Amino acid sequence: MEKIAVNVEGLTKRFGRKAVVEHCTFSIAQGAIFGLVGKNGAGKTTLIRLLLGLLKPDTGVISVSGFNPWLHEQSYYRSLGVALENDGFSGNLTIQENLKLYAAAKGLTWTATQDYIRHYWAETVIGAEIAGKGKKAKYLSRGQRVQCGLCRAFLGWPSVYFLDEPTVALDVQGYEHFCAMTREARNRGATMLISSHQLSTIEELCDEVGILDNRRLHDVHKGAEEPVQQWTLVADYSSEHDNIIEHCIGPNAEYADGAWRFSIENSDTIIPQLITKLAAAGCCIREVRREKQELKDAIKAHYESSDSRST
Repeated sequence: MEKIAVNVEGLTKRFGRKAVVEHCTFSIAQGAIFGLVGKNGAGKTTLIRLLLGLLKPDTGVISVSGFNPWLHEQSYYRSLGVALENDGFSGNLTIQENLKLYAAAKGLTWTATQDYIRHYWAETVIGAEIAGKGKKAKYLSRGQRVQCGLCRAFLGWPSVYFLDEPTVALDVQGYEHFCAMTREARNRGATMLISSHQLSTIEELCDEVGILDNRRLHDVHKGAEEPVQQWTLVADYSSEHDNIIEHCIGPNAEYADGAWRFSIENSDTIIPQLITKLAAAGCCIREVRREKQELKDAIKAHYESSDSRST
């Protein structure tokens, strides 16, 4: 049975008369990476602050690894990895001085923290600053401060992560390093919620995607879960092969530019049968691929559907 790490039921939060989230219900399975998307002002950061216990819900239930965030238990915060818009580093302290404070707050020894930095952050500004005398955090660039915030978030390898726009201002190396750290955390069994406008990040890292729209969270499928899938089969044309494809797929297959293109359900069964029959008929198959629906197209389709329901 799938174990749930984050469970939200009937969550509502108002500021004055305006509801930012309303009757919002969703869950994240343990070990999953969940992508949170939505327009500016949709309430994504508010939702994360509710999950952190920084805001109190008006109604509804939140459970994160069995904790109620609003109780503000120390063990809850020690189990979390958090990256918000503010990196959390004091500008008048060095990177090392900042990390010593956070390590102590998490109950980690400085020796263990140094090992973590040497192993995972040696090639970044953090490793360089720890090895040397170090300069105050306020003199770091924005991208460097983002890296510091991520280093703090992954410190101690927490079981649950809430990351709000974690790749903003990162250069190529910084972005690749973040992706590597995310995968390492997942390999350790961690659960993550990543909120980002960078759809490439969401597509690359997330198992599931939800869009916060009209005060509620809606599922957005990235393509793999769609019942009807688009396929392309690259091969030379012949009437015999065309008959085989029509027999297996139906009349919706079209041949153009050296390839058949078609949409099907039950591809796990149909595609192997089709390939077997074509190969037996001497068809030289150069490529078979499923065309994934891009996340931006899924999001666009959601908004178009939402607009049509509201009119």
